[in-house]
Amino acid sequence: MEAINQVVPLPPPDPLAPGIFRLSTPGDLTGMLQQAGFVDVTEQEFLADWSYASAEEYYVSLMEIAAPIQNLMATLSTDQMNEVKRLIIQSLGRYQREDRVTFPIAVRMVAARKPV
Repeated sequence: MEAINQVVPLPPPDPLAPGIFRLSTPGDLTGMLQQAGFVDVTEQEFLADWSYASAEEYYVSLMEIAAPIQNLMATLSTDQMNEVKRLIIQSLGRYQREDRVTFPIAVRMVAARKPV
């Protein structure tokens, strides 16, 4: 989104709109489940790395799975799309490790039980 915003100004995102990081803050989903009446609610975070063979592979993957980015890219001219791609690939340098692009990730798992 930062790369697109450098090419065309984007309005600020709605902080309450659903998105892939909507429940990323520790305790958010746990609290919702507890408020909904679930019991034995537990939360655990797992840390790992996610890697791609190249910056190009990452870019293709991003364009295939990120619907908000796909929608924004569809509104851009070819020149603007090429500039966004260049900016995205340029930004990946800090994640280059040996011959791969590697990102640290955190996965939050929440489990709960419906009361009997």
